[in-house]
Amino acid sequence: MRVKFWGVRGSIPSGNKETAGIGGNTTCVEVRCGDDLFILDTGTGIRNLGMSLMDQLPIQAKILYSHVHWDHIQGLPFFGPLYLEGNEFDIYGGTSLPITIEEILHRQMSPPVFPVPMKTLPSTLRFHDQKSGDVIETDHCRISLISMYHPNGSYGYRFDSEGKSMVFATDVEHMTEDVVDPRLKKFCSDADVLIYDCQYTEDEYHGRNGHFPRIGWGHSTMNHGVKLAQAANVKQLILFHHDPAHCDETVKGIESEARELFPKSTAAYEGLEIDFQQSIYPKSCFE
Repeated sequence: MRVKFWGVRGSIPSGNKETAGIGGNTTCVEVRCGDDLFILDTGTGIRNLGMSLMDQLPIQAKILYSHVHWDHIQGLPFFGPLYLEGNEFDIYGGTSLPITIEEILHRQMSPPVFPVPMKTLPSTLRFHDQKSGDVIETDHCRISLISMYHPNGSYGYRFDSEGKSMVFATDVEHMTEDVVDPRLKKFCSDADVLIYDCQYTEDEYHGRNGHFPRIGWGHSTMNHGVKLAQAANVKQLILFHHDPAHCDETVKGIESEARELFPKSTAAYEGLEIDFQQSIYPKSCFE
């Protein structure tokens, strides 16, 4: 199993010189298990992923959506491989609302919001609505789903492949400060790598020191990510879904604090790669 991060921000892109180290694109993560290609969310980071795939045609991939809020789907219309005949994509997703993943993405790519309707794309698209507890299996891996607390719902994914495991749990809010969600703890149990939503600092989340509270917004903190990693016996914690207001120095400080509590913690950044056959402990962007 190999993982590469193409977009690590939440809410909205934030590209400027103060965020250049971590990167400003919204959520998109590439996962390879043997010959299988998976794409987790299609935030603005997918544009660069698409360019990297153009010399690997034809492409067969599965796109897995944690949920369909704007920052997780907004890059799809700019994913170059969609516009080439011969490429095939199975698209998985769902919401707590009575609407299919196909309807949502068709609405995004329709006038007057976008000039190219999805139905005109020459690539082959197959849509799959999913629910918590579903399992996706291929020759190389097993992918489990869990529902998580987030406005309109979100899904976490667990990849198990050749004795290695990874959990992708972004856009999730902890419900209590001191108690880890037992469902999520079990889902993450003994995972080699946990990619977890650490969007807010404790002060931001609780509205301290001049901040307004973010309680109920559907995101978590580094501190709770550490609690989950410790409770679930996770080996490596990846701090993910950085707030658009957090510059590189802020993320560096959050990472440093995390490493004091849980030494095997690393802030996600664009270009970060993890090859599970080599090492699950990546270097920091700041090293």
